[in-house]
Formats: sequence, C-alpha cells, structure tokens
Amino acid sequence: MTAAPVAIIAGAGGAGAAAAASMAEAGYYVVVLNRQLDDAKAVSDALVADGHPAEAHSVDLLDADAVAQVRDDLVSRLGRIDVLVHLVGGWRGSPTLDRASVDNWIALSPPIVGTLAVLTAVFVDDIRRSDVGRVFMVTSTAAAKPTGGNIAYASAKAAAEAWMLGVAHVLRDSAASSVTVVVKALLTDEMTAAEPEKAWPGYTHVRVLAEAIAAASTSPAGNGSRLDLTAEYSGT
Repeated sequence: MTAAPVAIIAGAGGAGAAAAASMAEAGYYVVVLNRQLDDAKAVSDALVADGHPAEAHSVDLLDADAVAQVRDDLVSRLGRIDVLVHLVGGWRGSPTLDRASVDNWIALSPPIVGTLAVLTAVFVDDIRRSDVGRVFMVTSTAAAKPTGGNIAYASAKAAAEAWMLGVAHVLRDSAASSVTVVVKALLTDEMTAAEPEKAWPGYTHVRVLAEAIAAASTSPAGNGSRLDLTAEYSGT
C-alpha cells in the first residue's frame, strides 16, 4: 500500500514523459501505461533514478480486460488510484473531405476515443472514491472548428470531449473532477530542434501542459471544466 496518491499516465510519448515528471514532483506515485514497454520503462526508470516512486506496464489500451487486470494488480498492491491522465492520440489529415477522410476516421477514432473510453470505464470508480480524484484529457481547438482537411481528427476530439462530459456526470456526486485541457497543438523539444527557425505560434509545450495538469491535480478543479492553454506557448 502507498500513502501517496497514485497517478496513471496513459502514453509514454513527449507529453506522457513530461506529465509523469510533473506528477512525480507533485508527490504522486506514477504508473505509466503504454503498448510498448520499453518506452514506458524509459519514463518510469528516469523517475526512479531521480528518487521518485514509479512503475511501467505494457498494455493494449483498447483491451478492457487487459487494462482491468492491470488495475486490479495496482489496487491490490497500492490500495488506490487517484488520477488518470489520458495522453494517447495521433493525427491524420487530407486535402479535403474525401474517401481518405474515412480512412483517417477509422485510424484515429480508436486511439483518441477508444482508449479514453476503456481507461475511464476501468478506473472511474477508483477515481470517484478519491478525495483528489481527477481525469484529464487533452483536446484541440480543431474540435470546435473542423475543416474538410482535419474533419476526422476534429470529430474524434469532439467525441472525446463529449465522453469527458459523460465522465463528469458520473463524478457529479463526488470530490473528483473531469477536466478537458484545450490546446491548439503540442510542442516538444524534438520538434523545436528539428525546425529551430519555426515560430510555432499558438503551440503549447508539453512541459507547460504537464505543469498545468499537476497544478490542477493539487488544487481545486471544477468537474466538467475546460483548462485553456492555447495562450501558453513556451519554446524553452
């Protein structure tokens, strides 16, 4: 059992690594879930090397039974799950609305909406019981202004936003909160290194995202609220 609150970080990319670090610094026991174990362990091992408790698990986030097995193991050992941070997704676009848009929808809906559905369904009861329960999902401004070129991506994000409102309804009689974080797009150090002359207007650095999630986990956050980071660009 652990006295520290437990944060599930779903995704081990740039945003996942940054969120894991911020949550660890905020005093959370961090659990990284990802299909590729090596990527998840790279994140958790870095935290452990810095003196933070963390672990990693390889799991198909679209497999509800597999995720439930991980959940049962965690609760049996740690005794609690407090925060779920969903950082799984992807992007695909096309010049306009055409048959490729259908392929894009088929490709994007599972990682953006399906994984959120599975994770919230498995962990929502634990989060609802927590005095510091939080569910975070990152959306894009594209969801509110879809175009023919990004129609599949925007629609998937809009569906995920609707799912989060449903999660908020489930959490309505608890101390827990469902929080949707709004960005235009996310920026990593790798992106700025690859294109050092690019201005990246309106992009939100993953460190800024991570710090905002940690802050909203350790202070009051309205259930069903939106945390707008579209003005929080940082290239450093």
